Amino acid sequence: MEPDQHKTRKPVQKRGIETKGKIMDAAMRLFSEKGFHKTNTKEIARAAGVATGSFYAYFKDKKSVFLAIYQGISHKQLGDLEGGMGDLDGQGDTDRVAALLGALLKEHEFSPDFQREVSAMRYSDPDVEALHNAIHEGLRKEVVLILERQKERLRVKDLDTAAFVILCACEEVIHTSRITTHRIDRERLLFNLADMIARFLYK
Repeated sequence: MEPDQHKTRKPVQKRGIETKGKIMDAAMRLFSEKGFHKTNTKEIARAAGVATGSFYAYFKDKKSVFLAIYQGISHKQLGDLEGGMGDLDGQGDTDRVAALLGALLKEHEFSPDFQREVSAMRYSDPDVEALHNAIHEGLRKEVVLILERQKERLRVKDLDTAAFVILCACEEVIHTSRITTHRIDRERLLFNLADMIARFLYK
């Protein structure tokens, strides 16, 4: 069967949803433990406790399940960002930024090893890079909306660029604090990141 002829189904019944979830959970464990390139679809199906044919009923190949996992994590992150900021009136500048960082940090709570694999794949696979860029753009737009609600307090005027700079800084520091070994503990890194961004943003 040619790749473009491969048809997968979207589960609607409980059993199908559970099977797809088991496949994604197993794939995430294996990608985290062995890496993307050392994992194959037969291993994923076996770890999920399903037949190989069941894997191909829901996913075209191992990259499609990799992308689905990454997208699922990031959809949750965007939901956390949209719903987790709350009413920031009355909070200090650093507290406002710390709330934003807390929402962004949740993406990295899933699996540092999987995040490490995503980072490597971003620079070697155009589909992963494209998904990363789309996710980053969605987050940037949401940060712009958050900043617009506070614009009377802001020193910066170009909110589009400010949101991009904030996300890049957050991504680098949060990513480093979660998946690499370094001598500075995470709380110190995040406190100083929040303080730096607050000084950048607010009057």
